[in-house]
Amino acid sequence: MDHLEEIKSKMSIEELVGGYVQLKKAGRSLKGLCPFHNEKTPSFVVSPDKEIAYCFGCHQGGDIFKFVQLAENCDFNEAVKILAEKTHVALPRALPRLQNKRLNVIAINREASTFFTEQLYKHAAEKNYFLERGLTEETIRHFQLGYAPDSFSAIKDHLTKQFPESELIEAGILSQRSIADKHSYDRFRKRLIFPIFDHQDNPVGFSGRVIDEGEPKYLNSPDTSAYNKSMVLYGLNWAKDAIKKQDMAIFVEGYMDVITAHQAGTLNVIATSGTALTPQQLKLIKRYTTNIAFAFDQDPAGMQATLRAIELAQLAELNAHIIMVPNGKDPDECIRRDPEGWKTAVKKPISSMDFYFAYAKKNFDPETLEGKKEMLNLLLPLIRQYSTETEQSYYLERLALEIKTDVRHLWSDLKKTKSTPSWQSAPESATKKEPGLQKVFTREMFLLGFIFQFPELYDYVHDNLIDNIPFDPGTERFYNACKTMYKQGGTISIETLKTELPPEDSEWIDIYRLLIEERYPDFSDEAVVNEIKELVSTINRKNLKSAQKEVEFKIRSSTEVQDGKILLNQYNEILKLTAKLN
Repeated sequence: MDHLEEIKSKMSIEELVGGYVQLKKAGRSLKGLCPFHNEKTPSFVVSPDKEIAYCFGCHQGGDIFKFVQLAENCDFNEAVKILAEKTHVALPRALPRLQNKRLNVIAINREASTFFTEQLYKHAAEKNYFLERGLTEETIRHFQLGYAPDSFSAIKDHLTKQFPESELIEAGILSQRSIADKHSYDRFRKRLIFPIFDHQDNPVGFSGRVIDEGEPKYLNSPDTSAYNKSMVLYGLNWAKDAIKKQDMAIFVEGYMDVITAHQAGTLNVIATSGTALTPQQLKLIKRYTTNIAFAFDQDPAGMQATLRAIELAQLAELNAHIIMVPNGKDPDECIRRDPEGWKTAVKKPISSMDFYFAYAKKNFDPETLEGKKEMLNLLLPLIRQYSTETEQSYYLERLALEIKTDVRHLWSDLKKTKSTPSWQSAPESATKKEPGLQKVFTREMFLLGFIFQFPELYDYVHDNLIDNIPFDPGTERFYNACKTMYKQGGTISIETLKTELPPEDSEWIDIYRLLIEERYPDFSDEAVVNEIKELVSTINRKNLKSAQKEVEFKIRSSTEVQDGKILLNQYNEILKLTAKLN
């Protein structure tokens, strides 16, 4: 057994995909929302029998190696490395050590994280900062918190024993004043360190908090081949199991908010990583749940961030709620002051519309004409988006009470209102349609699925499918392979066919079989035979009609007598075949 087979034997496709996507049983397969594109109705199918996962919406998927390549945006070698670490399989030495830049950065960060953790326990005063903030020893170790000493070369001296200086600069551990400057120095100095992990538990970057006065308050790793702050959610590696179990993800703003919440038992809490919430982060969380709640700071900036987050969540087709944090401006402070108040708030999140009303009341004065207009400008477009008059009526009556006006006036204003608020503008990255979603499966593909799923029925296809005229170029190689095998042995062996086709084609055999399971789940044996007959007949008619038109064009264009005779013979043959079908 080679290392690839060993990895596959230790990691099932459903276990792997289950770490990214909420899966539910659907017949012999499992289904979930696709991790590769936004969708409301699950079209992502996982087949434990065939050991593949495939989306029939965006047409992405494959075996465990292909899935990791797609999910982690990496090449095959890196996917093997990731799965080998998950399954504790030793890779052959022939593989280049840390060939991929991303893996190299992760290896450097892992050593750096260990160094920072060790330093924290050598500097009692700095460690006390975390203890005084209410963190326990267990929590400090769990989140691998650390300290960067007040030195320009502490970690440089430590890591250059293992890694070239140039690689430490690329990883963002060391900095330079300019590209031309050959001198490098420690990026993080006299800062408390929060290691940042991706959802696969890889250390991809760091955030350093200044201890005394200084700017910036938080210094993050630069973007590297392993770290893109717009695509990472802090704490997701620890929270993803709880998120799936509770079917809810709670977003907070800060690293300490996440850590304090987890210590208090709210394990489904995550944070943006040194950036405002992004569409990419929402796409990532959608692998685990479609329900989210925002518990941002209660200051004006936090309220604005909540407004923007609700908008992005709606564009991503996520169900968004808001946790109104009591007794403090952020979750960390609230939990330390009033842990029971935090737990109550988490259990009773309010709807996005309730938040909009609360925001309007807090920021606009309903006693003034200008305040009333501001509230109308904010709330009427949102009310307009509701599809039923019952819902619209509920919120209009509520608004009428807030601004002390006749609800009939609001109905009149509502009719003149656009359904998209003027302040709401969708970023291109959130609204742009995913590529490839228009692709459909052809009849030839469906017929191949039936052949691969029911190879014993190939006799009929072999005897009746007309393939000596121009055929579908996308599937012709599969039909030719089946025809050759059938002529040699009189049967079709799927396993043998897989070994004779290139690896990329071999994988499609299982995808076509999965297509039949998905689209024809309850077909009887008789229904299968009838469907094969119908597909063969339809394909024949389509191909003959296409060939007839092509020959007719060539006859009209022909200038040579001999060519005309040959084309006329071809045309007559096509007419004879067409007549047999009628």
